[in-house]
Amino acid sequence: MRRIAALSVAITALAFMGCAPSDPPAEQTEAVSMTVQTVAEEPVEVAVDVVTEPVPEPAELLGGWLLEDLGGRGVMDMVRTTMEFDAEGRVFGSGGCNRFTGSYTFEEGKLAFGPLAGTKMMCPEGVMDQEDRYHQALGAVDRVVADGPYLLIYVAGSEQPLRFTRMEPDVID
Repeated sequence: MRRIAALSVAITALAFMGCAPSDPPAEQTEAVSMTVQTVAEEPVEVAVDVVTEPVPEPAELLGGWLLEDLGGRGVMDMVRTTMEFDAEGRVFGSGGCNRFTGSYTFEEGKLAFGPLAGTKMMCPEGVMDQEDRYHQALGAVDRVVADGPYLLIYVAGSEQPLRFTRMEPDVID
């Protein structure tokens, strides 16, 4: 009876793991094996593909990004919070009120910002609060994930990431 229960649990777990809407690209999966042991039988090894989060290539970061969500709290309408990465390791943008500039490194999937300098204009309290939360988040980057058109920057202490969409370069006539 225990053997049937253990086998039933293993099959149910495998069935739930296989219910993804589509198969992820090969570079986004990792093979994992698990051992299921039943009473009075030899252990059975089962291979399972586990989806890992896609880390962007360094070139994918380059260019401008518009903040759409700040750790699950959204962003204020009409307040453009941006970030732009260049190939020389510089980052610049707007916190919604003030402009900032500084350096960044992106190596082995880890994003880190150097000291950031910025302007010191005053804006309405809500805009300043959003800008402060944005800059605090940039100082606590945990990991970066590419998710379709989005760049997700996860921050230590927050379950929800900063979600950016790519900005189209301005067209000069």
